[in-house]
Amino acid sequence: RMHPEHKPEWYHKYQHYYAPLLFAFMTIAKVFQQDFEIVFSHRLYHIDAHCRYGSVWNRLRFWIMKVITTVYMVVLPCYFHGISKGLTLFVLGHLTCGEVLATMFIVNHVIEGVAYAKKGGNSADKNEDGSVVLRLISTTPSNNNDATTDNNDTTTVAADQRRPQTATGRTPMLDITVSQHAPVPLNDWAAVQCQTSVNWSPGSWFWNHVSGGLSHQIEHHLFPSVCHTHYVYVQDVVQQTCEEYGVPYQSEPSLYVAYGKMLSHLKTLGSELTITGNDTTEKMKQS
Repeated sequence: RMHPEHKPEWYHKYQHYYAPLLFAFMTIAKVFQQDFEIVFSHRLYHIDAHCRYGSVWNRLRFWIMKVITTVYMVVLPCYFHGISKGLTLFVLGHLTCGEVLATMFIVNHVIEGVAYAKKGGNSADKNEDGSVVLRLISTTPSNNNDATTDNNDTTTVAADQRRPQTATGRTPMLDITVSQHAPVPLNDWAAVQCQTSVNWSPGSWFWNHVSGGLSHQIEHHLFPSVCHTHYVYVQDVVQQTCEEYGVPYQSEPSLYVAYGKMLSHLKTLGSELTITGNDTTEKMKQS
């Protein structure tokens, strides 16, 4: 259970023990399950993938590359080293790769102090044409408790439930006071990226290179088209800008520290009080 709005199950209170073992299956699950689900359903979770797999050529390219990679990663090793050793090497390679990648990914978004974005788009949050209303939430209290909507503008105020919140319902941006600038809306796009992402080993050229930029996750979300090799040079500018405008910028000193906080957060999500929508839901009680 990696999100407060996911349905809790009894076994989630042990997830901080078994989750690291499951991380190892990340890439092998992608190769044998997720890749095929995307090409057949044209969706990656909630993301519409028709823009890529709606093309006959792209689907053909998918199957061609699947055959090629299967040949050089499975068939050839089995041919030269025997079936047993070839399959063993294939599985061990994927388990190692999966563990490393999953570890470097999860500490960026499932960790103590991180906020979770809220889904929008219920019936009250849509225009007549079905488009979702963009809600800019002010960091300052309003005298009007009702949401105000302009017919010529899809921007509305209020919808407090849409602001990013931690698993315990805290909004990090409300803990920061800034006087020299106008308050940044709680669900401003850039502010949401900063509230829902966490860096580790910031400014480290080594870890930025080894992780492929995952250690600077905030910068990656803010500037997805910028090559990750530049993250170490813009990281301090981004952090200073966040501090100047009162936007949270969570950064852990090392992967080791981040990993420990991630395990602690998994334990919290599995056994304690968390926020689901506007309601506080109690997890399965510790026996």
